[in-house]
Amino acid sequence: MVFAPDFLQDQVAIITGGGTGIGLEIARAMARHGARLAIASRNPAHYEPAVRELNAIGPGAVGVKVNIRDAESVDAMTAEVLQRYGRIDILINNAGANFLSPAISITPNGWRAVVETVLNGTFFCSKSVAPHMMERGFGRIIMMAATNGWNASPAMAHSGAAKAGIINLAETLAAEWGPAGIRVNALCPGPVRTEGSDERLWMDKELVARLEQQIPLGRFALPADIVGPTLFLCSPASDFITGGIIALDGGDRLRNLRSFMGG
Repeated sequence: MVFAPDFLQDQVAIITGGGTGIGLEIARAMARHGARLAIASRNPAHYEPAVRELNAIGPGAVGVKVNIRDAESVDAMTAEVLQRYGRIDILINNAGANFLSPAISITPNGWRAVVETVLNGTFFCSKSVAPHMMERGFGRIIMMAATNGWNASPAMAHSGAAKAGIINLAETLAAEWGPAGIRVNALCPGPVRTEGSDERLWMDKELVARLEQQIPLGRFALPADIVGPTLFLCSPASDFITGGIIALDGGDRLRNLRSFMGG
């Protein structure tokens, strides 16, 4: 326990994509620290088991069906959470979409599926909760970008472009909304090993081992590695941080420098 057990007591957080993977790890931690949660997803099968688990851990959680690619659906989600809890203190823009493909093979529908979920969804959710946060003079918005938003992103042009947009969006909204008491920050994980990614991407264990050896901290991230920085950005310890773009990659983005230095 790095943070005080009740530092999120009485606070309400929306977590998009909070029923699985990284989002669920964040939700569990926030529930343990006293937050009341709204787990938002397009598929109830993704959030219903999570809500049952989270209600056993913390003071309360509800599931909200939403299509974050549709602004009206997002506004309905915000209204439902406000009706249920009366306030929204934190928004975790965690929901995402991705698949591997050379850029030349990405179809228009494939491009839209990723960009509309990752970038449009992040904007729609942030814009939807902002008026309530402005009225109260308080809010924390955390966006899940990625290190591929900084660098070339072979086989993930759609994802890299969307994550780059999130990085710019976080800085822009931080500048515009800071005077209203809203802090906006983005976390940039590198590759994260989840159950789903292990099934899809990590079948070649020798390749994974070679890649991990090139990372200064010696491994790819796990979902738990994203939790601490998220809680930090939700805490009073980060009250003077906004527009922050924080890398969570074990130093992976520095691998070229290590090679130059003989590492």
